[in-house]
Amino acid sequence: MPETTQATKLLEQQVAVLEMIARDAPRDDVLVRICRLAEAFVPGGMAGVTVLDRGGMTFEHCVMPQAPTFAAGIPGVEVGPPHAGTCAAAVFGGAPVASNDVENDERFDPLWRKLNTEHGVRAIRSRPVCSADGRALGSFFISFKEGAPASWPQEIEVIGARLSGLALERHRATERQKLIVGEMQHRLKNLFAAVLSIASQTSQGGVTNAEFLKAFEGRILALANAHDLLTRDESADLADLTRRIVAPFAGEESVEITGQPFKVAPSAVVPFSLVLHELATNAAKYGALSNSEGRARVSWKSYRGDNGERRFKFKWEETGGPRVTPPLRSGFGTLLMKRAFADVEGQSRLVHAPGGLRFRIDAPMSGRLGRLHEASKTS
Repeated sequence: MPETTQATKLLEQQVAVLEMIARDAPRDDVLVRICRLAEAFVPGGMAGVTVLDRGGMTFEHCVMPQAPTFAAGIPGVEVGPPHAGTCAAAVFGGAPVASNDVENDERFDPLWRKLNTEHGVRAIRSRPVCSADGRALGSFFISFKEGAPASWPQEIEVIGARLSGLALERHRATERQKLIVGEMQHRLKNLFAAVLSIASQTSQGGVTNAEFLKAFEGRILALANAHDLLTRDESADLADLTRRIVAPFAGEESVEITGQPFKVAPSAVVPFSLVLHELATNAAKYGALSNSEGRARVSWKSYRGDNGERRFKFKWEETGGPRVTPPLRSGFGTLLMKRAFADVEGQSRLVHAPGGLRFRIDAPMSGRLGRLHEASKTS
């Protein structure tokens, strides 16, 4: 085909894909069209698009029109630390990755090599698919059964990756909008119920109007902070969440925060926020944060249980404050800390030790609780 005719057809195909994206055509229909576009201009090539989950650590989907069984083997695979030559490396390394001998190329992850070998793929080139602000969304790749072509179709790779990025970003934005609208009524119902519960529990115990207003305002602000984090398009970082909740009660020198980077799941943001607020409030009124010598230490870690199960432990520990005496009755704060993590099978323990209050959460590591950053996972 003459060069000018090919360029015209390529432009027409790109416009057609952009029109599909603009009218919110189904994601897979758009990705299939992009793959077909690439295959039309790359004889012998099989194109595909992998899709990362929002955390950027696991492949949740793959589209490969010429090899649907190949695509079916991708979902659920964790990206892990980048390995040169893998599709994951293309995503996280920011540059194309190519191989002319996939089966024997030891740079490739074994699972990736196995998938390609089972489908007769001998050569492959992968390019990262990114959003406008640089977030990894997946990868676009072209594979060949007859070995590498004389020259790699770099222009088609670039076009395929760019169009895939636009399609995936538009799809995410549309899905997020639908999710927000769909959850709004449910979330408002739960929010009003939480406010009524907080008001009822805070009013118990013969508190004065001034005491009630101060305690109620603090708890509502903590709830507002938690729901503010929920509106973001990503999980909340536990260290950032802790600083945000505790900051009004103590300076940075008074609170030590240590722990592996941990992303709190949306379902656990509110429990963490309310518990941290109760602990910080109590420490500022009666505990370690009520004087200049006192300190609070917030820490967390993952570990293996006796049965090999991965678990998560969170601790709040106070030192240097007034001597602690156990309260005569359990108030709303105590009840909250005991029950906040029941939905994630978490076991909470509150100890009024003489040297300082201690609180601990021990729970199974799960998607409802959160996850460690990939680079920080331990065996």
